[in-house]
Amino acid sequence: MTAVARQPVTAYIDASGPAFQFYGSGVFPGPCGAASNHAVTLVGYCQDGATGKKYWVAKNSWGKTWGQQGYILLEKDVASPHGTCGLAVSPFYPTV
Repeated sequence: MTAVARQPVTAYIDASGPAFQFYGSGVFPGPCGAASNHAVTLVGYCQDGATGKKYWVAKNSWGKTWGQQGYILLEKDVASPHGTCGLAVSPFYPTV
């Protein structure tokens, strides 16, 4: 996912669970599955200074009243090869 350092990357994720739907703040570790049923745009990544957790910064399409002003912090470097909520299953971005 080094592409995120150069440009936004679209990722399909599993957004069907209540934990995702009612996300409010903090680094989101799940629970969620890996079924692709919603798209988000990965716009960056960072590391929480207090906890040391690495995370992806993803923009959602549900408006600024959802999550953190329309964004979610999805835990990065998880054990699942699918990534948090399946974001590593089918990311895509343009190449020129």
